[in-house]
Amino acid sequence: MTAPDDVTLGIAEHQAAGTAARVDAIQAQWHAGGVRPLAVFAMFGDLVFIGIYGAGSWIAGRSFMRMGGTVRTIGAVVAAAALVFVLTDYTETLLQLAQLLRDAGSDRLAGIAAAMRPIKIAAWAATFVGVVAAWLILRLLPRPLD
Repeated sequence: MTAPDDVTLGIAEHQAAGTAARVDAIQAQWHAGGVRPLAVFAMFGDLVFIGIYGAGSWIAGRSFMRMGGTVRTIGAVVAAAALVFVLTDYTETLLQLAQLLRDAGSDRLAGIAAAMRPIKIAAWAATFVGVVAAWLILRLLPRPLD
């Protein structure tokens, strides 16, 4: 399903809005284009994704921490980044959802949500790259025989 041609602003723009005026403009476009219910659904879906991705990253990081050397260090970074990701993404999404459900932007909520975004993205990148790196190290580098 695609948005109507007159809906050019999406969830990413809402996350980065930063001001009540920008949030209100985005939400007005969603109303006019008839996609507001989809935005609400997407944000609730994001809450589920955050929990699943965060838990998976935490579990992966903790598993890698049981191993030695570089993989152990990567595991600690992944586990810590998973916590940061969950905290920042839940903060961002819940503040977005609050504004959407109230049909009114808030400078305070929009500002906090926008401030969480770069931290969330960095934490997500650390978990994703960290898990892939640890997996590659375990699969490709020779291990000593016991």
